[in-house]
Amino acid sequence: METMSYPCSPLIPFPTQHEESSCLLWSPQVVIPLENGNMCDGDADPSPDQQQQDHEFMDIMIQEASRLLLQDDLSDGDPSLSGFDQKLEGQENGSLLAVQEEFMEESSLNDLLVTGARAVEAQDSIRASTILSRLDDLVPGVPCRSFHHAAASSSDHLACYFARGLRSRISGARSECHPAAAAAPENRMPAYRMLQELSPLIKFAHFTANQAILEATADDPGVHVVDHNVGEGVQWASLMSDLARHGGKPFHLTAVVTADDDADSAAAAGGSHPAAARWLSEFAGSLNLPFRYSSLHLRSEEDLRGFATSGNGGGSVTVSCDTTDKSYSSLIRLQMQLLGSVKILRPKLVILIEQEPFRIDRGLAPFAEFFCEVQQHFAAMLESLESCFRDGGYGACLGPVEKETLGPMIEDAVRQYEPLAGGAGAELEGFRACELSSFNVAQGKMLAGLFSRGFGVAQEEGRLALCWNSRPLTSVSVWSPV
Repeated sequence: METMSYPCSPLIPFPTQHEESSCLLWSPQVVIPLENGNMCDGDADPSPDQQQQDHEFMDIMIQEASRLLLQDDLSDGDPSLSGFDQKLEGQENGSLLAVQEEFMEESSLNDLLVTGARAVEAQDSIRASTILSRLDDLVPGVPCRSFHHAAASSSDHLACYFARGLRSRISGARSECHPAAAAAPENRMPAYRMLQELSPLIKFAHFTANQAILEATADDPGVHVVDHNVGEGVQWASLMSDLARHGGKPFHLTAVVTADDDADSAAAAGGSHPAAARWLSEFAGSLNLPFRYSSLHLRSEEDLRGFATSGNGGGSVTVSCDTTDKSYSSLIRLQMQLLGSVKILRPKLVILIEQEPFRIDRGLAPFAEFFCEVQQHFAAMLESLESCFRDGGYGACLGPVEKETLGPMIEDAVRQYEPLAGGAGAELEGFRACELSSFNVAQGKMLAGLFSRGFGVAQEEGRLALCWNSRPLTSVSVWSPV
């Protein structure tokens, strides 16, 4: 398989100068024509109101069917029911159950999943189990861990992950660790590297963030970045290349290390932070770039205060945080940690790289609403990756990415989401969004244009987002002190 090669630094040198549907719900009693006399076209894209009506109708049908099934169990052998009454009631129940079964048969996976999410939100385990059982029949291999069935499509795979998350949530197993997530430190990197090489998701985030840092520190004697999620340090190799090309000013990288990071390092051979330090030091040496790598072990606010009083706070520091590779539960902890460090360090610049549904400034929606948004987000994400990996095949490229990154992330978000907890909806107190330069925006558009035409860029105040068919996937936001 041939792949395109991309530079590790930005594509453009750093500048040296400073429709509404009128379809009606189908009813077993009546069929109503549209105003033009034609019947409703089932292939037409439903409007948001239509989709809401569909989901509400499904809720009613499943609730009634579940009630009748329970009533049948309770009324077996009831002498108060005469033969005629029993026969009549049996016919009515049978008709309604037949309608409900036909409706569920014709419903899409997305409709069933959304209805299941509403049942889980209402803690209606009977109705949720009915829907999840139907999903078992529709999707090959939903209940088992090795579900990558030859007949399963990408949408089937997504449905599997969402269904698993719903099962875990309704069963109360919300603190359990997903096996794939537990193995992520060892197995996730090949998938991450494929994402980096074959899609614009990672490149876009890194190039946009680095360009903002370069512009903000153009007049500074050196660059000091405090990174809350350093990983392998890939982002900083790109920045170091640019610094070396423009005078070679010193670069100091401080990696924030938490208990979660220590656990990941213990699970990964050699530990991720030491490996990143060694690799980046060697890379800096090859560029003749003055480089220093240090770690900030963060156990309490006192660690941050000590770090700040040692000359590492204020205008000399840029705080960076990339949450796009984190599970939902880890992401929430990381967001809270970031808010605390920004408050104490008062950095010159804050850079956030986030997936759209998990932005730190997003309000906390009810579970079913959150579920719908995450479902649409990952469907768009998977579709975009399919456009990038079409030449590599599922097993070689998309399969590992789906299994090691998207799948565990979906399951954890569905299982762990709490409308009343976490860092989401918070603000960076004392900071304002900074406009990204026209150069930075143009760079993002050029990068998106190198891939499938479905990719594009959207801009809002202080934020640049990589989109797939106009739906934001990943965004970079830049913040500075008020």
